[in-house]
Amino acid sequence: MNIIDEVNYDPEYEAWLGKVDLSGFESCGIMWDCDADYLSEASEKSEPNNGSVTLQLQIESVDGKPPTKEQEAAFEYLCANANPIVKAALKYAFQQCKSAYYSESLPELSSLDGEKRAIRKRLNTLDGFCELVEPNTVTILAEHKNKVSYIAFDFRTSLDYEHGISILTHRRKALNWAGAGERGGGPPETISLEDKELIKKCIDCEEHYLELVSKVVDLESAERLAADIANVETESKALINQTFLLFTPNSPQEQKRSPILGQRFSEFQRIWKDCPQAAQHLNLYLSECTAWKNSR
Repeated sequence: MNIIDEVNYDPEYEAWLGKVDLSGFESCGIMWDCDADYLSEASEKSEPNNGSVTLQLQIESVDGKPPTKEQEAAFEYLCANANPIVKAALKYAFQQCKSAYYSESLPELSSLDGEKRAIRKRLNTLDGFCELVEPNTVTILAEHKNKVSYIAFDFRTSLDYEHGISILTHRRKALNWAGAGERGGGPPETISLEDKELIKKCIDCEEHYLELVSKVVDLESAERLAADIANVETESKALINQTFLLFTPNSPQEQKRSPILGQRFSEFQRIWKDCPQAAQHLNLYLSECTAWKNSR
């Protein structure tokens, strides 16, 4: 298929616009409206998908020039490998939405019974998640890697009707996400070897910090570990100041570091609850630690 024969340039969008039929979305369609307090049939259900779906196609071009060879390569690759690409995008979307939206946009399983409880349990699976999303746009980005452009898939979702979601892919791999219309968060920035080493050092430091505070179980262990914890706290603060521009939202490194910080915060809370004497002793060493103060 010659891509240029299928699209027309629109300066308002700064993109070539057209349509594309893709398979792989057969199980997708908004079937349920939801919020933290309710789960009900969607007021406007999606049409059933018995085969390929027709989506809006956008090919970025700020200056109106025809699609690049890299964009043509991405389009051809998408058409030839739609099923595995779509599967990767949906699986990634499910993982991110389950973490970011489920607790706020779906009722707790324990609050439901009967059919609603069964539906809620199904929504915890990939097939169930597909009943909360509907694809609408495919964008072939100007940026490329290894001579193939990145592609973003935009979805409507009852988890967030206002913003929707957008999943960035390259070949068969899903890489990033954002709100609909935001190019899947954009391609990952190229990180220098020096910055990669700094990122690793920062994450290693946070893991060591977590390891130390998790060993505090009483006053004796607090006294034994206080100096080491104070030293790693100082190192952590210094590295955070050095690397704050590298840990951008949704970046792989931030996704790796964020759970570690969350676990450490939970450990702080545990110490204050279960070992107040240990907490008071450590506080002498950590009076400058914001996370420590906020955990009390």
